[in-house]
Amino acid sequence: MTTTKTGHDGISWMLSDTLAMAGRNLRRQFRQPEQVVFALVSPIMFVLLFRYVFGGAINGLQGINYVNYLIPGIAVQTVLFSAGVTGFALADDLQKGFIYRLRSLPMSRSAVFGGRVVADTLTNAFGLLVLIATGFAVGFRPANPVGLILAALLLLLFALAVSLGYALIGMAVRSPEAVNAATFPIIFPLTFASSAFVPVQTMPSWLQGFATHQPVSVVINAARSLILSDSATAEQRDQLLGGAGTSSLVLQSLLWTIGIGVVFGIFCTRKFRNLT
Repeated sequence: MTTTKTGHDGISWMLSDTLAMAGRNLRRQFRQPEQVVFALVSPIMFVLLFRYVFGGAINGLQGINYVNYLIPGIAVQTVLFSAGVTGFALADDLQKGFIYRLRSLPMSRSAVFGGRVVADTLTNAFGLLVLIATGFAVGFRPANPVGLILAALLLLLFALAVSLGYALIGMAVRSPEAVNAATFPIIFPLTFASSAFVPVQTMPSWLQGFATHQPVSVVINAARSLILSDSATAEQRDQLLGGAGTSSLVLQSLLWTIGIGVVFGIFCTRKFRNLT
């Protein structure tokens, strides 16, 4: 006899399954400590590289300390690349047949990639803490501690939305190697053709429009504006961040994040239901 979960029972069933899958994914990661270590070393190396090698050559910062400008950009880059674990792991589970075994169980279907996203979001939170600690060690000094917390939450929400995009790619290509090949040409230009490392105003005029309004730049500038509030005049800060105020940037970043999450969440659910 088949039982149907509805209403509050269905929601609690979905949440319970999602947490169970998240626990399984976290345990799996901790059993591969070398993967965790390498994932943490990469953003630290980027901070040191840009802080001490390229930092002295960056212009157009309107009197703002470069390390304070840099850390939000490195943070968004970190969550973008770390979110890729979602796609890699789902593709690996598909390749090994684990997903198909799960589909034979009486469990919520959305819990499979939902648990993956929750686990990777927690991993991203730990990575952000390590990155911020590294930033403090090299001179990062946020003007607004509350703004720093809000910026971190904004970045984690963006990472969660992007993880759903990686999940869709992972279920579509079904090979960890193919996930990397499919996502790198998308993530790389979005990261480096953005305001992550240099002000958009220093880029060629034909690139500035794209670099200013694409989602990675919008999220970076929103986080940066929250962190830099009180560290420069409003005019300096707004000019550096594309002429928009903090509230406008935060609203734009939330709209991008929600839009990405909703679209990819719907496609992920449909893709998982159609797996054969």
